[in-house]
Amino acid sequence: MDELIARRVLLAQAIETADTQGGLLSEVERDQIDRQARHDAGVAGEERQAVAPEHFVDVRAQRVLATVQRRNPTLAAMQEPGSLRGWLTVGIPMAALVLGVLTDVIANPHRVDLVSLPLLGIVAWNLAMYLVLIGGWMLARRGRQRPLLAGLGRWTDGPRALKRRPGNLQSQVTALFHLRWYQATEALHIQRCKRVLHLAAAAWAVGVALSLLTRGLVVEYRVGWESTFLNAGQVHAILSFLRLPALLVFPFQPFTVQEVASLQFTQGGGVAGARWVYMYVALLLVLVVVPRVVLAAAAYARERMLARKVRVDLGDPYFQRLVSLLSSARVHLGLITHREEDRSALLRVLSQEPDTGRTLIRSGHDDVLRLIDLSGAPAPAPSSPASSAEAGWMGRLLGLVSRGKASVNPVGETLGAAREDCDVVLHVSGAAGDPAAAQPLLQWLGKPVLALWNRPGPPDPGQLPFDAFARCWVQERTLLDAIGRLLPQAKAAGFARIVTAWEARNQARFARAMAVLAEHLLYAARQVEEVRSNALTVKSLIPTERQAQSQARQAAMDAVVKRLDASASEMFSRLRKLHGLDDSTAEILHERMREKFVVQQAIDTPQAGMAGAATGAAMGASVDLLVGGLTLGAATALGALVGGSAAFIAAAWKNRATPGGATVIQLSDEMMQAMVEAALLRYLAVAHYGRGPAGAEGELQQFWKSDVVAAVEARETFLPPFWTAARTQPDSGRLAMALAHELETIARKVLGSLYTAA
Repeated sequence: MDELIARRVLLAQAIETADTQGGLLSEVERDQIDRQARHDAGVAGEERQAVAPEHFVDVRAQRVLATVQRRNPTLAAMQEPGSLRGWLTVGIPMAALVLGVLTDVIANPHRVDLVSLPLLGIVAWNLAMYLVLIGGWMLARRGRQRPLLAGLGRWTDGPRALKRRPGNLQSQVTALFHLRWYQATEALHIQRCKRVLHLAAAAWAVGVALSLLTRGLVVEYRVGWESTFLNAGQVHAILSFLRLPALLVFPFQPFTVQEVASLQFTQGGGVAGARWVYMYVALLLVLVVVPRVVLAAAAYARERMLARKVRVDLGDPYFQRLVSLLSSARVHLGLITHREEDRSALLRVLSQEPDTGRTLIRSGHDDVLRLIDLSGAPAPAPSSPASSAEAGWMGRLLGLVSRGKASVNPVGETLGAAREDCDVVLHVSGAAGDPAAAQPLLQWLGKPVLALWNRPGPPDPGQLPFDAFARCWVQERTLLDAIGRLLPQAKAAGFARIVTAWEARNQARFARAMAVLAEHLLYAARQVEEVRSNALTVKSLIPTERQAQSQARQAAMDAVVKRLDASASEMFSRLRKLHGLDDSTAEILHERMREKFVVQQAIDTPQAGMAGAATGAAMGASVDLLVGGLTLGAATALGALVGGSAAFIAAAWKNRATPGGATVIQLSDEMMQAMVEAALLRYLAVAHYGRGPAGAEGELQQFWKSDVVAAVEARETFLPPFWTAARTQPDSGRLAMALAHELETIARKVLGSLYTAA
């Protein structure tokens, strides 16, 4: 891909890889970016377009960097090459040009030394570099050595830079980006360095030549030589060698040893000779400037080609996930059961939305999980050898002609679709003979099989029991993981998105359920009823007057309980609707809760840590309120467990006087805590309904009561402020959200004690 595109893509990768805590991009934002990128690239919606993976990855990277731009402009700015690179590309050759001028100026401005070390050094250095380049090129062709400039550019210090400031996200992203950027652009970087170095070498030689020619306009050069160790013959040999390249430019006349000897400065030599200056300029032009410019041009051409073809490894897991977004997965599950109760039990887990049909769930990227029900379908009879022999081209032609006249066989069409489309077959066994009975159909389908056991007791080897995944939504990941292990690799990424969507749906349903409970509890906390009786006087000691006051208190309690009953019924209805249960299940659930929870049994006090018998009585009465019909009077309903004792009445009700002197009653904090426990029990009952082994009625467990009481008791100090706030802030939406969050914490603790996956 193009250099700028690759830079954006690798920067986005570094940001998302290093930002594990969501400081720059949260998980929600990343999912939103995925959806927006699919839409921008034209792979979402009805009219999909064929999109190259490189283009889609770039579109998504632009979305990532646009989001990061608002939070960390410095990181986002790294998608563009820094201006320093441009300055260095021009500045280094210019500096070499100036250095070349100074190299000649620092010597005697009136004298040209024929064996000048700076001049000979430039020639010797360039000749040596040409030999090195040729040697490196030959070794590289044989694959024996990396390019000599491969070490340049590793200024990020590799992985060690990632360890310097582990707490600084910007430093981590920067180091990771430069590390991966250099790995992807090593060859490009080498060519870029070669171009600059070749231009610098040529500029140095040009600087020396310009200095010689420019000063020659105003200065008369005295040309000669001097040496401690060289004689005239040796200098003549050196100059003859240097003259050869210059002959390619100018036809310089040869010179003798005597002429060279007469130029020695120590012998009084030194003559004015422009031809020697021209020879040196021609030498620099032929040996340095022209070759270096040619090499720089070749490096530039190679650089431009590599800049258009930066290789980014799309096989990296990060890019594999992104590329998988281009194609939506269609995962089909076949279902084989032998009894209706087995089928219903599994559909209670798989088909959680009303009227879903074959589609169980759809992810935000259009990945679909579908179910093909093969329960009761017979296995097709195996074809005989004779019929197989007739299945030639003539038989197939006749079959095509007669197919339109034949009657449609729905079962056969379903089996054909299953054999073609199914990825995994779910076989539910409820008896010992079920695997053998299903074997012919399973063999005909020829698909991976996930064997499920829907009866209490240990399953056979290789079977996944319903107890491991079907009792509650927190276990469903076990079933999904088992399915995922049997899918082809091509659908793994899409199914992972399906699993994510499945879990997000469960979490959203759980949050909505806790919000329903919170609304009911805050409503209960706000309930206040005035006791319509005379003020307390001496006449209150008269039995008839006391009876009147008791009846007034009873009437007030009846009014509150009636409103609580209506609120509880609405809460129960909303919970059933959230979990896909129709109204016909209401009475069944009530009966099961009466059986399991409204019983005259002691709560496990050591586990629950109940704060006294009054709170325990309130707990029982609250459950009675929520699952029993309120046909009795309020006093009878609330005092049934303890005979209407004073201790219980104190726990359940709180009397207080209004500023006007009237007496009103409302639920006490102890009673509100008990109602929290009862509401959570009701949620557990709804969430588990119909999900026991074989759809049995044993999905509710009596020990849940103690687990719930223990979890609520552990958070008892956090609950009373909600009741106080509810009575002073009757319309606070934030209060309901905060209480729902607190209920989520308690409910997760309960589910965690029941299932390790919670």
